[in-house]
Amino acid sequence: MNNYSTATRSRFTQALIIGAIAGAAISLFDRGTRRSVMNSSKRYVTDVRTMVTHPNSALDQVTEATAKLRTTIENISEDIAFITARVEEMKDIPPQVAQMVKETKDAFVSDNGVHHVNHGIYPANQSSYVVSQNVQH
Repeated sequence: MNNYSTATRSRFTQALIIGAIAGAAISLFDRGTRRSVMNSSKRYVTDVRTMVTHPNSALDQVTEATAKLRTTIENISEDIAFITARVEEMKDIPPQVAQMVKETKDAFVSDNGVHHVNHGIYPANQSSYVVSQNVQH
């Protein structure tokens, strides 16, 4: 049973490779595809030759790309740290706002619950305020 399974996989792999080669050959009937494959192949061969003849240049390019990537990652990390700090600050704002509102209320309301607004004195339970009539013209 094991030999049959291995033989089946081998035939499948062969058929897969033959199908890929046939598909590639058929796609090369198109002139545009042939040109594209030829241009890509020429560029690839040229790049390989350049790397073989000037390995230091290729190494410099890799080093430069790595440095740019490192700088980009550092900048992103700094941005994330900045945003995180701002979010933490914003978490503290609601308690501060509540405290400010309480202090403002305390400044306008006396101990006996009377509101002091625009030179007039109005009861704390009054739902709407009328401008003070004590204002002299």
